[in-house]
Amino acid sequence: MSKHSAQFKLKVVTEYLKYGGYLRIANQYGIHTTDIRKWVMAYRAHGASSLDQRVYQHYSPDFKIAVLTHMNTHGLSPRLAAAHFNIASPSAILVWQRLYNEGGVTALKPKPRGRSPMSKPFKPFVPTNKPVAQMTTEELMQELEYRRMETDYLKKLEALAQQKHLAKKNKSK
Repeated sequence: MSKHSAQFKLKVVTEYLKYGGYLRIANQYGIHTTDIRKWVMAYRAHGASSLDQRVYQHYSPDFKIAVLTHMNTHGLSPRLAAAHFNIASPSAILVWQRLYNEGGVTALKPKPRGRSPMSKPFKPFVPTNKPVAQMTTEELMQELEYRRMETDYLKKLEALAQQKHLAKKNKSK
């Protein structure tokens, strides 16, 4: 939410348009000259409705690209482009420009928010007694992986049993 009300912004803008002097008005009201410039540009481009307090605005990737291309073709600064398109923050345009330069159009698409969905529950492989000729390649690969793990497990179990037997034998001597 904005720090200043729409009435206050309108009062500052009308005073600037009447008397001029960003610095004088900024000192008088205790605000930054950049805020006054932004409000004046928005007022000149879109009228008093542009000074209303805004909630967070979501912009589509197509809109972002349109803003960037308009900026490049007309040689506008981010502040002027923000005033022209009624965007609350000129720094958002700089972010869009950086993202577009780094990753193209896909970088301007919204990122998923929140936690990722839970992973699918683990479903253990159950070997089938299908003939090999009837199995698909995926089923064959799963069967092969299962059989290899089973063999490795049995080898490890055998090695542990043998090690335990040798430890008993050495202890009794």
